[in-house]
Amino acid sequence: MTCRPLIACLAALLLTTLTAAAETLRWGRSGDAVTLDPHAAADSFTQQLVRNIYEPLVERAPDGSVSGKLAASWLSNANDPNLWTFNLRSAVFHDGTAFDAEDVVFSFNRARAEGSALAKALSDIIAIRALNPRSVSIRFADPTPVLPGVLSRIMIMDKEWTEANGAAVAQSPGEGDAPFTERNANGTGPYRLDSREPDVRTKLTANERYHSAQPAAAEIIYLPIANPAMQTTALSWGEIDVLQDVALADAERLAETDGIRVETVPSNTVLYLGYDLATTEADAAGDATGNPFANAAVRKAIELAINRSDVAARVDHGHGQPTALLAPQFVSGWSVGLAASASANPERARELLADAGYPEGFEVTLGVANGDEPAAEQIESMLESIGIRVEVVVRPQPAHDALIASGDSTFHLADYVASTYDSADILDWLVSGRDGYENASLASRVDALSAMSGGRDRDAAIATLWADAQEERIVIPLAERMIAHAMRGTVSVAVDPNNQTRFETITFGD
Repeated sequence: MTCRPLIACLAALLLTTLTAAAETLRWGRSGDAVTLDPHAAADSFTQQLVRNIYEPLVERAPDGSVSGKLAASWLSNANDPNLWTFNLRSAVFHDGTAFDAEDVVFSFNRARAEGSALAKALSDIIAIRALNPRSVSIRFADPTPVLPGVLSRIMIMDKEWTEANGAAVAQSPGEGDAPFTERNANGTGPYRLDSREPDVRTKLTANERYHSAQPAAAEIIYLPIANPAMQTTALSWGEIDVLQDVALADAERLAETDGIRVETVPSNTVLYLGYDLATTEADAAGDATGNPFANAAVRKAIELAINRSDVAARVDHGHGQPTALLAPQFVSGWSVGLAASASANPERARELLADAGYPEGFEVTLGVANGDEPAAEQIESMLESIGIRVEVVVRPQPAHDALIASGDSTFHLADYVASTYDSADILDWLVSGRDGYENASLASRVDALSAMSGGRDRDAAIATLWADAQEERIVIPLAERMIAHAMRGTVSVAVDPNNQTRFETITFGD
């Protein structure tokens, strides 16, 4: 953090400390939203803030259950499993304008269009229309026996307000002149925007017109604090009430501090080893002939070289939980048996490498994000024991994510976030979303899940698919991450495994 933002943040903290009332809650987090436009950016910082101002039709609770927000009820068509109807509840936007079906149609089409950060995620939606002012129908490309989790990601905007302010099309932050929606907002959510200084301070006030129970905190002062030392100092000195994204290295120390409570839960995120399966050139992995990662025997050798428990002990300062399943424990289809780690067997791993044509191993670069160096060093040592010589390259998280997204990363540690709570979506990402991996039989079985209604048959099919996908080692899951919030005094906040905590869940004890 440079000097100027640090001074600005300190000033903001002092101001809020002096003016905070009993119902004002000061919320610290390690970063800020890049925009207040709910469709222009999909990063967690942006979505965290906008989800308290705007609302979707439905949302998923931390346990995976679905509840209505702007939708009062929903039903799939018995004769057309691709079609769903949503009946809308009565609500008003923060400026007093009534919410109706045209706002839903406008918002979905805006979120699906070019310029939206959510467009790719919404590719399965092929049409939406208003049936009347209080209901809409949504048609999907494929049958959807369970409510699609992506619906919880689409925030509903006021059509008239958005168009009147020249923002009918979503615009990525930093492209062209800043649109009105970058610093202004008008949703139906529990909090409305009062003021905003990007990267310094955002003030939200309780929405007196909210369609559900009024939130406990009358005001939220949102304070981005990038410096880890300053985060914990601010909490210890009482300058903030809640610290999100607590560095797990500091969690134990904070938990022992009088007046501070730390809540730690498993994150809806799995750390995995991924590799380039598509490249066939000789330089796919250093001095190797061809692409060793395209060989299933090599992938098995890599897994057998790794002791997941030892790697997990280096994840999130020892808070990681070993797992062999890409699905976090909140996802339907997860089981103790599927998540259990097989024992490492370096001797068998060396035999597999030799049989695959790499008796001397090969060289490869392992890309990792800042913070994951301890886990990467452990993996480096394990792979070198079987002849795979690893060079670890560390990058800031945004640059690391961008490299993986570009398809130019040969070998990497990465996070998989289960944006839905259904194994079918994760299996589809594995089997059909990895460039260079082809398995027609497995892909057709995953596709068949879309036509299966919930129940024992679907659960059994998912369990079998997971076992077969694990055998393919399309990626190698390693550890479930953990997430922690720290809070002062009587403040209580339910930690969301997706790290998308809603401020309306805040309560104050005696």
